[in-house]
Amino acid sequence: MADTLLITKADFTGANLVKFSQNIAEDQLNLHIHAAQEYDLEPRLGEELYNAILGAETAFPLRPELLVFINKKVKRYLVLAAYRRFISAHGLNVTQFGLTKTADPQGTFNQAEAQERAIITRQIDADANVALLKMTSAPFTFDGLSYEKANKAGNVSASIRAPKRRNKIFVYGTNIYSDLINR
Repeated sequence: MADTLLITKADFTGANLVKFSQNIAEDQLNLHIHAAQEYDLEPRLGEELYNAILGAETAFPLRPELLVFINKKVKRYLVLAAYRRFISAHGLNVTQFGLTKTADPQGTFNQAEAQERAIITRQIDADANVALLKMTSAPFTFDGLSYEKANKAGNVSASIRAPKRRNKIFVYGTNIYSDLINR
């Protein structure tokens, strides 16, 4: 069950949540889906509910309430979490020369800059956090079975941002910031 993916490439455009090209190979996306399930979804749902979700489609008898939860809440969150992971690394390659980015051989387009990618990532984070809150706000009770919520269930995530540089301005040997605060 550990290799079971709850979403596929088709869910990205089908959910109409993100801009996504169907020209991207499944294997480029599946590693991000797997990571999102393991590192973003499972800690929020807890191991017991997560394992129930992985086996829900093959469970007998079928678990209709759990399937509705998966299709309406879990998949929505998972698409956004996997997309966040995908978009952060797309076009970057690890080689013996370090981290490189793919160049267009014909020169017909430019890669998105880090700042542009950060804007998209922050928007995805905001959307994923809303989806997470919707997914974890109700009790985890499906088809008469209750699941304990994990401690991290409703914790929202944030993009990692580089710390801002703070320039201290010294005038005549004093710190202007200190002078302003001490007035």
